[in-house]
Amino acid sequence: MHRFSLYMRGKVFYVKFWNEEIQNYDHGVSTGKRSRNEALVKVNEWLRYGYTGRDQEKTTIQDRLQFQTILYYLSTMELTDKQKDRLVDVLVDQGIVTENATLPEESTEEESILLIPFLEEFWDYDNSPYVREKHAYGQSIGKRHCYEQSKRISHWRSYFAPDTRLKDVTKEDLKFFQLELKDKELAPKTINNIVTVGTVPFGWAADRGDLEVNPAIGLRKFSGTSKKRDILNPEEIQQLFSSKWDDERSRVGNLLAMTTGLRAGEVVALRKEDIQGDKLMVRHSWSFSDGLKAPKNGEERVVPLLPQIKTELLNLLKTSRYGNEGFIFYGTEKDKPMNIDVLNKGLSKVYVTMKLPVDKREDAAEQEKVRDAMIDRGICFHSWRHFYATHLADKIELRTVQLATGHKTPAMAAHYADHAQGSHLDQVSKAVNDVFVEMIKPDKMIINH
Repeated sequence: MHRFSLYMRGKVFYVKFWNEEIQNYDHGVSTGKRSRNEALVKVNEWLRYGYTGRDQEKTTIQDRLQFQTILYYLSTMELTDKQKDRLVDVLVDQGIVTENATLPEESTEEESILLIPFLEEFWDYDNSPYVREKHAYGQSIGKRHCYEQSKRISHWRSYFAPDTRLKDVTKEDLKFFQLELKDKELAPKTINNIVTVGTVPFGWAADRGDLEVNPAIGLRKFSGTSKKRDILNPEEIQQLFSSKWDDERSRVGNLLAMTTGLRAGEVVALRKEDIQGDKLMVRHSWSFSDGLKAPKNGEERVVPLLPQIKTELLNLLKTSRYGNEGFIFYGTEKDKPMNIDVLNKGLSKVYVTMKLPVDKREDAAEQEKVRDAMIDRGICFHSWRHFYATHLADKIELRTVQLATGHKTPAMAAHYADHAQGSHLDQVSKAVNDVFVEMIKPDKMIINH
């Protein structure tokens, strides 16, 4: 009995048969059935009596898989001249070509490009011609982005057969692929991110002439409301920062993000020279794949810095073995800050502890329940940006909040850039004082040092 996978596209069940020889599934085939039981009956009928394809010719499932294997090896191996001649002889014997036919010495580039290897190379930061081209034009693309995209190729790999060529992919294929991802109950944003793993390369290949038609043109994205991220309430804030933190860097980093809206990479990238009086210069971000780089959207910005937070940052810097020359959120090496996950792990541990009664704080099962509830709420280090923006939005207009957080489109950035050092900063400073000064009074929190 052949192994197979039954799944839905839209409202119809499809089946993919496992090819043991090449260790992958073949192309999905519609059973035309809307109930699982009816689809199973149809698949078993094909296994016993054969499958009739679109060409109305019947073949056994075994023959179908063997033919897929032949195509796979022919498309992936380099044939010698003798092998090409032998292949022509076989095709002549089968009556497929005339006796004087010959195979071309080599196929055109478009004909020979396999989909999955193409995607793998495209998102390989060190070897991608796309990345080299972006850099040549002075455009930025991060290693982290390429890494995330390369991980998402697994979804393409599990859907498209290994012998699928770049030119074989149609718009219909992409629509069915989207529907299969939807059937896995993935969020709309997740589905769209997975699909861009291919749509971006398709557009690039079409522009270069490597692909005659871009199958992604006109492909619609999934829309839907992402799960709303919750924010901590004022009582939770006071409880959180009046608790004991194991790592002072994590406590100060979370406190800084709450009162400035900085991203995690922007927090750990800070140095002493970024502190300018009552302002913080957000000039860099850090990731361990890219190192020190420009902030997201490639734009520097200025945010108000409360006196108490400034003191916290300078006190933290005093504990660094590297002094003023290193990062404020120092790591084990002078030229590298601490791991970003220190920020999230510290927040998670204190949150779990404060939510549990003393007698249950050592109970692993109870800790896991609170941690799951925290995840369901969407509480994480990035929540501070939402916390910051939400509280400022009650005090000042949205465009001013966007300038402070750097959470905006490039068009908006260009339109409002001239005001970045002027009135908007005064408005944000006043709002930050109004919102956070009372919230972070020293008598309402524990200072670890």
